[in-house]
Amino acid sequence: MRPAEVTILSMILLAGVGCGGSEAPATDETAAEQGAAAEPVVEVEAIADDEFIRDPAAVTGITWEWVRTTTPVEQTEVPEPGRYTILLQPDGRLEALFDCNRGGGEYEIEQGKLSFGPLISTRMACPEDSLDALFMKDLQRVTSFFVLYGALYLEMPYDSGTLQFRASGE
Repeated sequence: MRPAEVTILSMILLAGVGCGGSEAPATDETAAEQGAAAEPVVEVEAIADDEFIRDPAAVTGITWEWVRTTTPVEQTEVPEPGRYTILLQPDGRLEALFDCNRGGGEYEIEQGKLSFGPLISTRMACPEDSLDALFMKDLQRVTSFFVLYGALYLEMPYDSGTLQFRASGE
């Protein structure tokens, strides 16, 4: 498992941890030793590596909205994800919405790997708060992808950041 996947897994697992006491749940053996009724054993299942979907068919033909980018130093939340979308056509063409501009290019995809060629877009002036330039720049740095719990993650090299997407309409 790669470090970015471990980080995301850690966040998911921590989100599910409650605020209960510090006592460990009783096992059948400790309950029997104490003469008490056996309590259920609570187990946290590790998410298997194969639950990370890396199949190109799982991401092509779907319009994805950019939700956030997480880097080692910051997290950029996208206030209006519908303004930043990608559609990976099965024929290797990318259709993109960079805020107020439309664009695209070509991409190459295989099991868990994804890279974009040069991207082009219209040149309309977007609002000052637009994330269009950042979005386009980060897309061109992408080297790999995976899907976890319905979200698409595009990873930049050397653990320098991960773009997170949701399917359009969610």
